Order: sequence, then C-alpha cells, then structure tokens
Amino acid sequence: MSFRSFHLPLFLRPHSIAVVSLVLSHAAFAQNVPRAVAVEEEESSIPKAIPVEPSRPVAPASNKPKGPDEDLFDYASMIYERGEYTIASQSLGQYLQNYPSGRHVPLALFRIGECYMNQKQLKVAETYYEEVVNRYPASEGAPSAAYRLGAMAFNDRDFDRSARFFTFCETKSTLPQVKLSASFNKSRAYQMLGDTKRQIAALNSVVAVTTDNPYREPALLSLGTLLLAADKKTEALPLFLELLQNSKDNAIIAEASVKAAVLQAELGKPEESVALFQRALKLPETTGVNRGIALVGVVQSLFAKGDYDGVISNYNQNATVLPEGDTRPKMLLMVGNAYRMKKSYARAVEVYLMVEQSPSSEAAFEAGYWKLYCFYLLDDKDLADFATAFIQKSVQDHADHEFLNLARLIRADFHFNKQKYAEATTSFADVKLEKLPLKLQPGTLFNKGWSQAEAQRPQDAVATFTQFLNSYPTHELTSKALARRGLAYRETKDFPKAVEDFQSVIKNHPNSEAVELAYLQLGLIAAEQRDPKATIAAFEMLVKKFPTSPAAGQAYFGIGRASYSLQLWDKAIAALEKAVATDRKTYLDQASLMIIQAHYVQQNTEALQKAIDDYRKVNQNATIPPTVLTWLGLKLYDQKLYSRCTQYLSLASTPDAPENTDPRVWSYLGMAFLETKDYESCVKATDHYLKTTPESAARARGLVTKGQALLGLSQFEAADAVVQEGLGFAKDGKPQALLLILQGDILSAMGDKLAAEGQAAAGQAKHGEAAAKFMIPSHFFDDDEVTPEALDKASKALQKAGQPDKAAEFQKLLKQKYPSYQLK
Repeated sequence: MSFRSFHLPLFLRPHSIAVVSLVLSHAAFAQNVPRAVAVEEEESSIPKAIPVEPSRPVAPASNKPKGPDEDLFDYASMIYERGEYTIASQSLGQYLQNYPSGRHVPLALFRIGECYMNQKQLKVAETYYEEVVNRYPASEGAPSAAYRLGAMAFNDRDFDRSARFFTFCETKSTLPQVKLSASFNKSRAYQMLGDTKRQIAALNSVVAVTTDNPYREPALLSLGTLLLAADKKTEALPLFLELLQNSKDNAIIAEASVKAAVLQAELGKPEESVALFQRALKLPETTGVNRGIALVGVVQSLFAKGDYDGVISNYNQNATVLPEGDTRPKMLLMVGNAYRMKKSYARAVEVYLMVEQSPSSEAAFEAGYWKLYCFYLLDDKDLADFATAFIQKSVQDHADHEFLNLARLIRADFHFNKQKYAEATTSFADVKLEKLPLKLQPGTLFNKGWSQAEAQRPQDAVATFTQFLNSYPTHELTSKALARRGLAYRETKDFPKAVEDFQSVIKNHPNSEAVELAYLQLGLIAAEQRDPKATIAAFEMLVKKFPTSPAAGQAYFGIGRASYSLQLWDKAIAALEKAVATDRKTYLDQASLMIIQAHYVQQNTEALQKAIDDYRKVNQNATIPPTVLTWLGLKLYDQKLYSRCTQYLSLASTPDAPENTDPRVWSYLGMAFLETKDYESCVKATDHYLKTTPESAARARGLVTKGQALLGLSQFEAADAVVQEGLGFAKDGKPQALLLILQGDILSAMGDKLAAEGQAAAGQAKHGEAAAKFMIPSHFFDDDEVTPEALDKASKALQKAGQPDKAAEFQKLLKQKYPSYQLK
C-alpha cells in the first residue's frame, strides 16, 4: 500500500502574497512645482520677472507743471515708450544729472534700469533697481524695482536675496496682481531655500485671494504638494480636490489627479484612488513621470484589493509609460504576481524575466523566486536545474532569505513528485526546516522521511519520522507517520518497535486510513515470525474492516496459508479460494496448489477433482504434484471411473521421459485405457510400463493388458506374441492362468473371424484350440476370479467347436462351484 495520495502536492503554495509596497515619494512631488504665470522663462528655465510699469500721475493741462525739467523728462519718456532704449537711457540719465532732486528721479532710475535690462545689460540694470529700492523705498517704482531684483536674484540662485526683494514688493505694492505675483514667486524662492514653513505661509497668502487670482491654482497645487510631502494627508487632499472640481487647465488637473489619487490610496480609499489615477492616464497633458506614477498607483491599488484582472488590463493599456527607476521593477513584480494569481503562469514568467533584467537586485531576486515557483506549478521538466541555478546565484547575497530556503524546498518537492527519492533525500537535507513558514514545516518533514524510506535509508527515515511525531503529535499526518515509521522499523528488522507503531495506529487512530496498512503489516510481520495465530487475527481484522482493500487478496492468502500450517484444512481452503477470487493474477497458482494439497490430505476425491479442474480451467499449463494426481487416478480406478482415471493419470505422466514417471501410473493408465476401449493408448502406456518392469508377476500382468489391447485391435499375431513372451517366464500361478485365458481369447476371436468368413470347419477347429487353452486354468488353478472365467469360456468355446455335450459338462461344473459368477 502506498501513501502517495497523502503527499501534499500543494504544500509549497505561498502562505502569504508578497505585496510590493510602492511608496510614492511626497518629496518627489515637492520638486515638481508649476512655475508662476507671471514669470518668463530663460533658456535656463529660471524665472525672470516681467516688467511692471509704475504709474505716473498726469496733471490736467491747466495744472501741469512747466519747466525745462518736465520737458526733458517727457521727451525721455516718449523715446522710452518707443523702445529706443539707448537714446532713452541717455536722456533719462541727463535728467538725473541736471535735476538730481526732480520729482521724477525714482521713475527715471527705474526706467533706466528697464532700458539696460532690455539691452540685456542686467548687472547695470540691477544697480539702478537697487538705487530705487534703497533711496526711494516709498516711491511708486520701488515695488516694481524690488520685483525685478527678486527675479534677478532668483536667476543668480541667490534665493535668500530674492525672497527679501519679493517680500518688499509684496509689502509696498498697491497693485493686487503685483502683490500676488510677488507672493507666489517668494514662495518659490523659499522652496529653493528649503524653507518649507515660509513657503507654505507665502502660498497661503496667495490661496487666500479667491477672486481675480491667476496664481491661485498653481498655488493650491504647490501648497497641496508641500502638505503631501509633509505627510499632512487630510490637509493636502481638499486642495487637490478643489482643483479637480474647479480648474479648466488639464495640466493642473493631471497633476492634481495623481497627487489626490496617492492620498486616497494612503487613506484607504482604493476605489477613489484608482479612478483618479485612471483620469490622469487619459489626459494627454499628464507628464511622462506622472503617467508612470499613475500606472503604479492603479496597479498597486487594484492589486491590494485582489483585482488581478484590473492590474493586467491597466498594465497592458499603458505598457509604453512604465515608470523609471526602482519603481518600474517593483510595479512589474506586481503585474507578474497578478498573472500568477490568475494562474497564467507562462505570462507571469515573461514579466518576471523583465524584472530580473532590471538593476534592482531585491526585485530581481524576488522575481527570480516567483518565476521558479511558476515553473514548479507548470511542472517544467527542467525545474530542478532552474532551482539549483537560482540557489547558486542568490546564496551569497540572500543566504538567510526565506525564498532561498523555499527554492530548496521546491527542488526537493520536484524530485519527490517525480519519485526520484534519492535526489529528493539529498535536496531535503539542504532545506532549513526552522526557516520555513510554520504551516510548511510538518509536510516538509513528513515528505523528507518518506523520501528517506523510499531511498532505502530506513534508519534515517526512523529518525525523521520520530522527529515529526515528537514535534507534531496531534497533526493530521500523525497516523501516517506512525505507519511509515513502522515500515522503516520493519526494514531494519526491529519487529517489536514496528508492531508497537502499527498497534498504536489501530488503537489511537482507529478512523484513519493508515489502519488498513497497520493490519496488513501486523499480519505480514506475524507471518514472517512464524506466528500463524497472530497472522490470522491481523488479516481477519483487515478484511473485516476493509473488505474492498487492495490488500484483501494478500490478507486472504495469509489467512489460508496460516490455517494450512495449523492443519485447519476447511478454513484454509475457504480463505485460499477467496484469495483467488479477489486477486487471481497474484494468487491463482500458490493458492490453488495449497487447496489441492488440503483436499489431498483429507482424501476427498470429489473435492480434489473439482479443485484440479477449476485450476486447470484457468491455467491449462498448471503443474500439479504427480503424487496427488497418481493417488487420485488410482482411487478413481478402484471406483471404476476409468475415464476420469485416465484424465488424472495422464497428467501425472511424462511421455517425453517415461522413465521419470511412477511405473504404477503407466500400469493403471494402460488398464484404464483398456476399460475405455482406447486400445492404442493402452498399448503405448503399457509399453512404457514394460520397459521398466523386469520378468515378474507384475510384468506378466502388464503383458496381459497389452495383449488384450492388441486383441481389441484385432492384431492376433501381435497379441499371441505377447502371450508367448509371458508364458516364457510365467510357468505357474495366476500369471500363467491369465496368459492362457488371453491365449484362448485370441484363438476364439480367430475362430469367430473364420466362421464369419464362411470357413466353418476352420473356425470350429480354432474354437477347439481355444477350449483347450481355457481347460488348463479351469482344472489346474483354483482362484475365485480366474477359475470360473476359464470354465465359462471353455464351455462357450466347446459349444462353438461342435461339442455341446462337453460344453454342458463345463457349465454344470461352473454352476456347482461358482453359482454367483457372472462373466464380465
């Protein structure tokens, strides 16, 4: 019996699904802040403030001041407004030189700065802007000059100075749009300084203005991003949701969708998260980076809730926007895991191979294991080689990792499933049991013991199963472990311990499948130790409790053989017959021969005939002990069942080597064939007998049988030759009498033939000769069988010879001496 069905082909199934946690970095979002709409872009992508023209009061014509200073300034302003910046800067400079205390000095300074800026002489322009701010901080041009200085400082990456000038502009300006622009750009300077607190304050001031504010949406996006980076989820999310509800800018919507989706995922709202990520993926304005983030977010959220179809679908639809860096292999790992959970193992392997090509060693290592696991589920013929390659590749960097140990277990289990127990035993030796998940440890230990037992290492198997039983005394495999250890004890010839284990199975686990094996093994051990009573007891319990057991035939045979040894013939025969009926292929020959011997010992000819006939009906080449066949044949001859006699004596004979057959078989076989009138067979059998029988009464008897057969064949001369041979050494007694009677029978037959041919006289003469032969034993030999036969045959021969009176005398004598005689 095999416990192959108790193997846990599924014990390698992962005890938990490894979910890759992709942390979508808040800090990464903080670096992706939209630029202010009021900022131009240089080639360096560093903002530069756009011109902000301070207002200049214009008096009514009647009240307008007059004088050469006003005329010079008006002329310079006209040139400035026409964009002739070189001439304008010279005229404005002349104004400053001629009228250093004029009322237009702050504006003239600012415009000179603008002229130089437009001529890309930024350092010169910067000195004029500083002059305005430092000397005329209360002037109308000071906020604009400060704005320009803030932008220039930002361009020079002097973010601290930039923030001060933007703060000045924000504080001094009376124009709402200028104030908003300064506030927003100040927040960017603080961002570059890493001063998150001041950046947030600046953005809050921008966000507070809810009407006519072109910077509000970028500010909301930046502020939300900062709060997201600071892990202030509940504060950041409403800002993104407001943008999603009100913004018309797809670029902003795309950015807000991704970030809101991240927050929804982290707040445990996967449905909302997936919807937002998918919204971003549909927008063409979504950047490549954000597309990758959105795809990762969708995949992660769907994977977390077990929507593996969704994971696969979204991956296939967006395979061209995979994220870069370490996120890519981690996301691909989830996709591979989704395919694996959908049992699409071949597709999972394809994705795992992509992960293994990435530089991320951890993701590649994990993908390598799951790829191996998929090959295990696919029952790949090269799985053992794959496992070995994975182990060798990973052992240096991941020596203590669970996956490495599981890979060893996969290799061992592969060999176990293929019934390569020697290889399995070696592989199980490499598995660190204590490092396996707890639920895998019992099955692994059990299979290890099984492999050792099948690999002909019973002592190791005993040790392993003992460890299993000590560690897991109440495990569902306990009964099977006891039974398998019992088998191992039996292999080591430790029968007492083997019996103890099997009895423990029966006593402590009466409802387990191992009970069947336990009864079988107890019976086999008892038989091996020549304890027939114990053998019978164990096997009888087996067939009683498990009548359809595959071992039922073996059990019935064991009962029959043990009963045979106890000479309980009837019980032995009944059990052996059941063995044949249950498992004819295995037990037909052994059981049938024992049944035949049991009937032979009991001298039961009818049952013996049936047993032999039944056996030979199934196996025509069956070999039956000649002694049994000889005994049966002789018994049947005595019972005058000559046809049956010839059947069994023929089976007892060896015509190809007649000298190897008991002479009695040939003798009685010849006589039986004579009785059935099979004269040719009689002659053949008797000739075999005569070849091994010297001159004696027995030989004479054999000659008589042969002669009678030849007479039956009408071979008169041959028959007479046989008689002459016998009379040559049989000079008296019954042998001589039988030969003379046979000689008379031959002459009588010859007489009958002549008479039938119309030679009456010749026929009478032959009958006269026959009578003479019969008269000798009738007068000179006294035997209750031979003498009356001779008298009767002499009377009949004399009658045919034409001597009726003399024939009557012989009949009278026959009736007087043998009144009950009847001729055969």
